[in-house]
Amino acid sequence: MRIISEKKSNQDQIIAEATKVLQGDGLIVYPTETCYGLGADATNPKAVDKVFQFKGARKNKPISVAVADQKMAQKYVQVNQTAANIYRHLLPGPITVVSKSLGRVDPRLEAGTGTLGIRIPDYPLVLKLVQALDRPITATSANISGGKVPYTIQDVLDQLSKSKQKLVGLIIDAGRLPRRPPSSVVDITLNQPVLLRQGEIDFDQLGAKSVITNSPEETQKFAQKLLEKNLSIFKKKALLFALQGELGAGKTQFAKGLGRGLKISQPITSPTFIIVKEYPYQLDKVKGVLYHIDAWRLAENNQTIDFIKDYLRPGNIVALEWIQKGRKTLEALTKDKRVKIIWVEIAYLGKTKRQIKFAS
Repeated sequence: MRIISEKKSNQDQIIAEATKVLQGDGLIVYPTETCYGLGADATNPKAVDKVFQFKGARKNKPISVAVADQKMAQKYVQVNQTAANIYRHLLPGPITVVSKSLGRVDPRLEAGTGTLGIRIPDYPLVLKLVQALDRPITATSANISGGKVPYTIQDVLDQLSKSKQKLVGLIIDAGRLPRRPPSSVVDITLNQPVLLRQGEIDFDQLGAKSVITNSPEETQKFAQKLLEKNLSIFKKKALLFALQGELGAGKTQFAKGLGRGLKISQPITSPTFIIVKEYPYQLDKVKGVLYHIDAWRLAENNQTIDFIKDYLRPGNIVALEWIQKGRKTLEALTKDKRVKIIWVEIAYLGKTKRQIKFAS
């Protein structure tokens, strides 16, 4: 395993060495705009074998690939109009575009549905490397499955046994990378984009403000404060808190904060298996209901969330989790004068630390 510094080495030399390793069934560790990635020739089964040896158990999770541009992407996936728009306006950048695979990479990289994730990293060295190889490379993070996201080479090495280190032919060291979220993952196989994982990109460009909380208690207090700022609004119309965030990020803690602000004594718990939980309240002279909704299972059964329109009465509060499952309904509600929508994204930063972005 050789480590080469991006800052101290000639770029052409780096690309030549990395290309040689990739052509020889080897693995490289390379920098991207999100974290350090693990690269292998995505069309080479022997190289892909090493990727899975490196990563460990993945439970059939697909692995995205990096290409140089849309022209290269079209050799490996079907690019419909929606995908073409994303390539044109948002890439290179931290977005993974999921499209129907043409079956020209190792099939283990594809999802069970026959789709393949495509990345065009916003990192010139990587784009030049992929162009030199003239084939896509794997674009998975250079950590073992479930391990720490690597922002330094030491983060990579700390997770590897000696046998796993031997799998890597070359490491391109760009120093400490900025701590950024993983790429957004967008499935466009049906032409209508479906957000599978929210990362750095805000597609609605809401101009959100941001706060950091350091405990579930602080997350609840922030939700209570945000509710109190809108007290005059929900006396006249409904309030809908559209909550986005990965599993365990703190969406239910946020809903608990809303309950505190409404002086609801009943414990507020996750509605995952019930879908909707109702909490009547009376605050001063205002009566209403806090509706806590988890849309995850609805989408699995091809149901819509249009029923929330029945809750849009003055005084009612709706806390909706997994908003990406109800995109069409929410788009329609942005024009509905009966409701004010407050968009909230909760991101995991550590065991208790969260970043909360919000906009209305």
